[in-house]
Amino acid sequence: MGTELMPPAISNPDGHFEDMPLVNLHDRLLRLNDTDWRFSDESAFDPSLRIDLLSRYLHHRNTSESGPWGAKDPRACLFLPAWRQLLGKQGQYLVILRHWSGSIQSLWDRHSKELAFGLGNMDVHLSFWQSPELAAHIWLAYHQRIISLLEETPEQCLVVSHRSLLQGLPLINEVNSCFGLELNATTPSPIRHELSQDSVDNRVRNLLPDALIDELEAVWNNLLAYIDHRAQDESPHWTDKTPLQQNKQVKELLHLAESQPLNTDKDNLSLPESLLDQLKVLAANPQLPLEAAQYNRRIINEARFSGKHWEQLARAQLRRGDARGAKHSLIQVMTSGQCPPYVYMLLGDCFKAELDYAGAEHSYQQAIKLNRNNPMFHTRLAGTLLVQGRNSEAIEVLQQAISHLPEQPTLAKELANCLDQQGDTDQALTLLQSYPEPPHPIENLLIALTMKTDYTLGKPLFDALMREKMEDPVLKETIAYTLSSVTGLAAREDLAQRISAHWGAVRAAENR
Repeated sequence: MGTELMPPAISNPDGHFEDMPLVNLHDRLLRLNDTDWRFSDESAFDPSLRIDLLSRYLHHRNTSESGPWGAKDPRACLFLPAWRQLLGKQGQYLVILRHWSGSIQSLWDRHSKELAFGLGNMDVHLSFWQSPELAAHIWLAYHQRIISLLEETPEQCLVVSHRSLLQGLPLINEVNSCFGLELNATTPSPIRHELSQDSVDNRVRNLLPDALIDELEAVWNNLLAYIDHRAQDESPHWTDKTPLQQNKQVKELLHLAESQPLNTDKDNLSLPESLLDQLKVLAANPQLPLEAAQYNRRIINEARFSGKHWEQLARAQLRRGDARGAKHSLIQVMTSGQCPPYVYMLLGDCFKAELDYAGAEHSYQQAIKLNRNNPMFHTRLAGTLLVQGRNSEAIEVLQQAISHLPEQPTLAKELANCLDQQGDTDQALTLLQSYPEPPHPIENLLIALTMKTDYTLGKPLFDALMREKMEDPVLKETIAYTLSSVTGLAAREDLAQRISAHWGAVRAAENR
């Protein structure tokens, strides 16, 4: 399933079993399409844009694997036309269908929880309440493309329902039978049934218009026509999980939100007069449009030999997925004669984005030669080795870096991740536990790996960390400010109730 899987996180200690090179590749192609994984057919989308990169990914997997290989990434749904073009009859697709209500609830639960504790990208979390129909439209965008796959190549697909998996469907046996494979059917399932939810809060449909619910149901019924394995009952189990009345805390949050000033800073973000300052703003704000060709001409005319200008343009291009353009800009940095070591790191990032791992490895090594004291250079090199399945070399790179830079927790975190990737989770835990007062990046991974090996031992550590975040006086102010940007009153109240419920669950765990 890949040599570098998405690492564990405290929100999902077992990880998602997703191949990080593929996730990063899909994310980059989404950025080139001026969107991200939340794509909902709100704009034009070309799934075959830079199809050469998908072809390069296939070549890498085919030449580095000795047997059958697979990859999991929900984003692949958006690129199915391109994948089908490249894979042809060799493509085999395992499709897991989950009712739209369960998918929407999962998204709302995840993003409200992370928002409640100040984790991750607050703008991404908030988007699901600024536009309450967003999750539904995402589900439609992904599943309408799945329908096209099932209509045109049903013989290459195995379709099972999420609920059938929860009820114990022997999935590996079914995959072997359908696709003629010999996978080890005794491999334990990663599904944690005690964490799986099979009921849906009525609030999910309360925030959606009837016409949209009808559209969702029509697509769901269409999907069921192609299903190979389903439960006896695939209808959602609607419940009133959370009381609709406002408790004291919800009222307080809503009152604080109403008293916040209206935030228009992002809407009115303007570019400064200086060319260099404009480039810095564009590099820091990838949501702003970038006319790269125009800025390329301006730099040639106004600051041709300024490495700083070319560097900022390269950073702006990289953050928008344009690695080829960024590489050209970085070469201009080198031509200017101003080439600090981190420019080689950025160049390595360009090579890696283009799936040129030899080029990336060489560039990172050049950066290390010029400056051994930057931990990012070592972690980038180790990550490139890990992608290629060279785990022992990646571990050696990080161990040597730690011996030289013992005070850099980022190195220990990356080494623990490498150890966990190859199954040495206990050794990874031992490494992280060697820090008597683990800094933030180590603490999160330490808790995640503890939950992965022993959930009952790790959950209290997670709850303690969440209580610590709840006690941060800045958090409630930040959340109130965030709530104020949700203009829909029903959506604002829903989010406030969810935040209150997440806080209440942590307090209840403390009292047990």
